[in-house]
Amino acid sequence: MALITHFDTDRGIRRLLRQPSCVEPRDANIAARKLTQSSGRHQDLFDGYLEDIQTAYEIAAPWWADTVKAQQQLGLNRDEAIRAAFNKRAAGAAAHGNVVWIVRNYWLDCCDASNGPEETVYPETLLLQWLIDAKRKELVRLIACMPYWPIGMDENRAWC
Repeated sequence: MALITHFDTDRGIRRLLRQPSCVEPRDANIAARKLTQSSGRHQDLFDGYLEDIQTAYEIAAPWWADTVKAQQQLGLNRDEAIRAAFNKRAAGAAAHGNVVWIVRNYWLDCCDASNGPEETVYPETLLLQWLIDAKRKELVRLIACMPYWPIGMDENRAWC
């Protein structure tokens, strides 16, 4: 099932890949790290993420399609229904609890797996850039619907 979206995927990608650097400075060399250049721990983490986010997609995409359909049943045409649905849930299918939970947990797991600059992988790289590199178009579209990463930073500058 193709994901229903209202926003430009490329714009979402740019936004999500840049946002964390507003909170925590990024090293361009680390940000450019490819899956094949990462630790075995990060590679295993990405494999698990890929499986889990695919499962979440298979739940979230039909849920979102039903959300849009519900708006159509209220008398809106398809474009109006999509806009109305996004006005209620700005992240679209990415607002589904399974998607948010997976993204948050893998973000934190990625941070835990990063020990020193040689082994560091930024979470946005693992969660989005490596999906792009793997050519997982629908999964990229899902993540790019998020207006922001569902994560914060505590007073000790640790992601939470």
